Amino acid sequence: MTFLAKLTLILAKISYCVSPVTMLRHKKVKISNGFTLVELLVSAFIIALVSSVFMVNYHNTNKRSGLTMAKQKLASDIRLAQNNSLGSKDYNGVNVWGVHFALSGPGEYIIFADKPVDGELEGNKTYEADEAVETKTLPAGITINSLSPDDEVDVVFFPPNPVTYINGLAVYDNQARPARIVLKESITNSTAAVTVNLFGLIDVE
Repeated sequence: MTFLAKLTLILAKISYCVSPVTMLRHKKVKISNGFTLVELLVSAFIIALVSSVFMVNYHNTNKRSGLTMAKQKLASDIRLAQNNSLGSKDYNGVNVWGVHFALSGPGEYIIFADKPVDGELEGNKTYEADEAVETKTLPAGITINSLSPDDEVDVVFFPPNPVTYINGLAVYDNQARPARIVLKESITNSTAAVTVNLFGLIDVE
């Protein structure tokens, strides 16, 4: 085949490929095999909706998990004070341990050692400012929402048994009431509670 014949053949092929009829035919095939603009927009909307629902649920689950961990840690710290008294653990000559809660400081609670009152062998079974051993801070977004039996609650364990005192009162006192500490998570408003009865049983709700 001569050079001129080859050139003519190439030009004919190019002309066929770029002709309006051929381009329209290819365009129709592509459209029939693809998605319309409306279908793409609907798909994108569904994906965005499912993703947002997933993220909200994931966030709420994390918050609930944080609240669960906070109440478990709180119960563990109360048990620590109880075990310290049970084992007569000494702190500056004191072996009576307790935990102090107050609505005026909703983001923390205090582990303390109940010092003897001046001239006495025992303390008053309640928290005083100079008795703090360690201040525990609650996780961000979690606070003490309510307390019972009062706006301040002192849970004290008196060795060797140990006997449980709630705000200075023990099981044999008619006015004695169990302690209840309710925690709240600020975003989901979920709550959780830890109770201590007059026999020293610590329960997580």
